[in-house]
Amino acid sequence: MTNQLRTDLLPERHRGGHDFLIPCGRYTSLALIAAAVALSFYGVLWSYSTSRYLKGFSDAIVPLEGSQEQKTMALLSWLRNEPDRKDKSTDQFYTRDPVGIVQDGHLLQVCGSASNAFMNLAESAGLRTRRLLLLNPSGSVKHVVVEVRWDDRWVVVDPSFRSVFQDHAGRALSKEDLSHPGVFQDAIRGIPNYNPEYSFEHTAHIHLTRIPELGVFLRRTLNFLFPRWEETVNWGYLPEHPSLWPTVFSLPLFLLGIAIRMIVYSRQQFYAKNVGFRKRLIETSRIFLQRSA
Repeated sequence: MTNQLRTDLLPERHRGGHDFLIPCGRYTSLALIAAAVALSFYGVLWSYSTSRYLKGFSDAIVPLEGSQEQKTMALLSWLRNEPDRKDKSTDQFYTRDPVGIVQDGHLLQVCGSASNAFMNLAESAGLRTRRLLLLNPSGSVKHVVVEVRWDDRWVVVDPSFRSVFQDHAGRALSKEDLSHPGVFQDAIRGIPNYNPEYSFEHTAHIHLTRIPELGVFLRRTLNFLFPRWEETVNWGYLPEHPSLWPTVFSLPLFLLGIAIRMIVYSRQQFYAKNVGFRKRLIETSRIFLQRSA
């Protein structure tokens, strides 16, 4: 006997729901998978165009064969002397768009977006960077700076003040150096109009305390279990690269589409087996009654 699905043999109360749910699930899964593929393709194209633009932009600013220090100084010099640019939209999405930031004079004056512009161009120039948040004792962000890898050290750069933190001898300083009040005060003497409240007693690479209720607990747990968890990954990369968001968002859509497809297939097999069993039972009963007669 065949197990091919026969909805005409199902009871009426099962047949209607079965006829509706299985095609609906099949089309839904196909739509989700198609949307995931389209989003992923769009994200790849967007990321490629953004990367190409930033690469060309940084090549015009940064010496190709320069050292890490020379490249850093070239970027800071561009921020200090960059030509006037037309101020554009400052909505939440636009302030995270790498291309939009470097084209907007207003955003280049704000610590967060200036740091974004510096990191994006530095990355295109081959520098390693990571965002550093300066926190007040309550855990809220008071200022944003950048760490840049110079040889075997991470030194601190403030793109909004267009400066590298240095001591009186001209040595670039790390966040560990700047956590000492005396070193910090010595460093900011060389940065005109620097706000002394932007100190380094409390720092973070990702602002977990923005997560209601769980943020503080999550940070304490991670610090206890993995003391250097913030240092191992550039946690600010994905939030500050919106061109990657469509590709990332496409993954759960694709998985959801596959899951619905599997549920539809399982439901088809379930009904097929039940129909096959009923059909065999009816056929057996019919033959038994014929022979009895």
